[in-house]
Amino acid sequence: MTSMSKHVNTGDGEDRISSLPDSLLIHILSLIPTKYAVRTSILSLRWKDLWSFVPSLDFDEWLSANTIPDNDTSFMNFVDRVLLLHKLPSIERFSVRGHSGIAVSHLCEWIRVAIMRHVRVIDIQMFPHRHISLPSELFTCKTLIQLSLVSELVCDTPLSSVWLPNLKDLHVSLDYPGNDITQKLFSSCPVLEDLYISANMESEEDIVFNVCAPALKRLQFNLAAFFENGLVLTTNKIVVNAPVLEALIVDDDYLACYSLKNLSSLVSAYIDVGDRFIEAIGMKEHANQIFMLLEGITNVKFLTLHTATMAVLDFADDNKLPLFPNLIHLKLFVPNGYSWRRLPDLLGSAPNLATLVLSKNHASEEEDDLVHEFSWVEPQRTPTCLLSKLEELEVILFQGEDDELKLLKYFLENGKVLKELLIYACHLTFEEKWNFFEKVVKFQRASKTCRITYTDKNVCC
Repeated sequence: MTSMSKHVNTGDGEDRISSLPDSLLIHILSLIPTKYAVRTSILSLRWKDLWSFVPSLDFDEWLSANTIPDNDTSFMNFVDRVLLLHKLPSIERFSVRGHSGIAVSHLCEWIRVAIMRHVRVIDIQMFPHRHISLPSELFTCKTLIQLSLVSELVCDTPLSSVWLPNLKDLHVSLDYPGNDITQKLFSSCPVLEDLYISANMESEEDIVFNVCAPALKRLQFNLAAFFENGLVLTTNKIVVNAPVLEALIVDDDYLACYSLKNLSSLVSAYIDVGDRFIEAIGMKEHANQIFMLLEGITNVKFLTLHTATMAVLDFADDNKLPLFPNLIHLKLFVPNGYSWRRLPDLLGSAPNLATLVLSKNHASEEEDDLVHEFSWVEPQRTPTCLLSKLEELEVILFQGEDDELKLLKYFLENGKVLKELLIYACHLTFEEKWNFFEKVVKFQRASKTCRITYTDKNVCC
């Protein structure tokens, strides 16, 4: 009471905050967790019932000093009491973050109450993960526009009648998902615009993710696979049909089988697949699934291929890469010892490439045994982009090694419209940087306007 008064009262004793209109005070209370909003009821009669008109309810058990599951009962009683005393006929946002000790029956009842009050946003987070059967009403809620079920929640709700007609934003984290949810949920939201899927695929069942979403603009996959003795025991498939999709992020640690259709509006893509697949070296057929993924994103304008992807490409068969006619910006995170041999193919597949970024990632101690040294080999024909389009080349974490110098020499001698070679040298000493620079500036340049720039700006990540 005393500490609150220090903030509420001015020097002349006037309580200016309490004199604000109800609508403004309620808005302020909506910006803080419900636990603290309710506590303001003890300030004065003016504040007694204000919290009960707050449209957003944010229950966060993790804020408690006693964050062990023994406190779950008092937390559940608090939520029950707040929902009972809350006076608004509608709830804008309903959020619960807590421990696995919270009774499923209580959680389901809270969700039902929120749905009956026309909730628009639901955010449920529980740690550690547990088996939760969410109420069927959640998957047919007509007022819901944003739904987050995260922290490795497990859902076994029957989804035969799923229909979320107004849902625009869906964020789910699933443990051991079954085909009922992966094939039904993501294609039952006709106006869905933003979808994030995180899944632990530790199952011997073949899982199919079916994302058929006519309004989807942003899609992100974060998938963890199941390995036994270094071998993948599942054949998971990702099917995406999204004609207006603009941004795609795929973080898949073993490389599923991708079928990407109708991505004609794709602007940007970030692909990092096969991190754990590299452990199962020798599975050439599995590595070749990377080509199906690339064939589905050929309309992309901005493309990032991260370390694992480049390593898989390096290990896969020498299949011809698809043409990327719209690609203007390509960023490659190149694992040390891999993928230089596929760089000419990538350049040849991007005739309109204007900016190329090469970030060289050096192998960790655990990966040393997997590294295969492939020196830079010049392509037999100069890629079209070097003759007429490529204006900017950025290199990160280069150290002036022989294969790196050969690569830079080739770009400078063949990049006819190259305007700038930008070298990020944040990791080099002054002497190392100077030796590197001396060698590079001696190379012949096909472009008379090409400038070589060193910078210590830290983008080396």
